[in-house]
Amino acid sequence: MNKQLGVVFAVVFVDLLGFGIVLPLLPTYAAAFHVSPAAIGFLVTSFSLLQLVAVPVWGAISDRFGRRPVLIVGLVGSTASYVLFAVAGSYWALLVSRIVAGAMGATIGVAQAYIADITAPERRAHAMGILGAAFAMGFILGPALGGILSTHSYSSAGVVAAALCAANALAALAWLPETPKRKATRRLGRVPLGALAAPLAASFFVTAAFAVIHVTLPLFGRDVWRDSTRQMGLLFAYMGVVSAVVQGGLVGRLAARVGEKRVAAAGGLLLAIGLALVPEASGRPALYAALGALAAGSALATPSVYAIVSRRASPSQQGAALGITQTASTLGRIVGPTVAGFLIGTSGLRAPFWAGALLGLLGMVAALFLPRTPAPEPA
Repeated sequence: MNKQLGVVFAVVFVDLLGFGIVLPLLPTYAAAFHVSPAAIGFLVTSFSLLQLVAVPVWGAISDRFGRRPVLIVGLVGSTASYVLFAVAGSYWALLVSRIVAGAMGATIGVAQAYIADITAPERRAHAMGILGAAFAMGFILGPALGGILSTHSYSSAGVVAAALCAANALAALAWLPETPKRKATRRLGRVPLGALAAPLAASFFVTAAFAVIHVTLPLFGRDVWRDSTRQMGLLFAYMGVVSAVVQGGLVGRLAARVGEKRVAAAGGLLLAIGLALVPEASGRPALYAALGALAAGSALATPSVYAIVSRRASPSQQGAALGITQTASTLGRIVGPTVAGFLIGTSGLRAPFWAGALLGLLGMVAALFLPRTPAPEPA
């Protein structure tokens, strides 16, 4: 891992670590202000809604003005959002903190564009996988750290998250240069959405399929397996570890042998199989095998899709193209839990898993229509 890739890895990891610290605390923090369940739900959703709007905007801005300033502005803005979280004295202040966090934390597409700028095309899947591993590791450790800090106060969690983002911003100022391609490329053009149809569909379906478990798995574990909150946390941590290992070490090797398109399609299929097997698991080994399969499937598909998008987009459109693809993923993170909640109310706890399996299969089909990329060459 070269220095630039290492710094971007740290930027994404710390950003997700801060996000994960405060995420589990939001419902109880908001409830302390005596608001309705609907208001709490909107508070949690507001982050994704702002990302839905902001991700492609940041990507296009980074194409015009550079990756470095956008990443730094995002980190400074995230720092401000966590400071507001720490001092929030009302529900509305808490909501504003999440809106700012969603808008300023929507720079993951810019981080991917940075990686695309500094990585040879045949190494894109590997580099995107490393970035995905940073995402997974931050999301694993963040909730655990947030749980520890919450025993002291909600404010302490916000202060720690703000301090991490501030340190990250200073590190980026000191060690993150602008990419050579961004210095040389200033011409802009309109991103051809037709060429992105298959990647957008694959990204949406795979993300929506995986997001089904965010609502369904905790309820299924509580009501069917009689698991405690701690046991549920361990299951999610296990999936995070599987995802980090696959994205960090396996995706690049597979893509170099068979191509990103086949890896993405195999990931969608494996995700669907895992989701279908979870409610049928008769014991812990079977359950862990099913959860491992669905985590590995998502981890194979996601960086492969982004690698294809980055290889097909021109250097002047990397940020916009990857940002639009991130928007499809964000929409999937909104639709998946919404569909799961509806199906639980109408058809029971098993139905969302089957719906997720169907979404995973649709992701596989979309991946089969992904554009071809040049044959991989040795790095």
